[in-house]
Amino acid sequence: MIRVTLTRDSRGRLERVEMDGHAEFGEYGQDIVCAAVSGIAIGLANATETLLGVRIYGEVDADSGGHLDCQLPKGLAPDVEERVRLLMEAMATSLQSVADEYSSYVKITENTR
Repeated sequence: MIRVTLTRDSRGRLERVEMDGHAEFGEYGQDIVCAAVSGIAIGLANATETLLGVRIYGEVDADSGGHLDCQLPKGLAPDVEERVRLLMEAMATSLQSVADEYSSYVKITENTR
């Protein structure tokens, strides 16, 4: 199962998206759930870096359980921070759509700091 943890600040703003695990929906290389989750997460993390010049991911480790950790960096200009948060929310919304459709394979939890 892929476990996604969304961490929000006290105002409800998304600060971190962390993912661990594999969906195990299908055979390796044929797993559409894993492909969907990976495509969403990596695509939006790359878009944040390409479009805004902000790297939000620190770890990508497919070999040891499929781990990705995306965090809002500290010290961003307010307008850039707002755009990064928007892309992170888009990631969370898209991941939620996959979790809704494939709830036996993707679980999302939310934490507040």
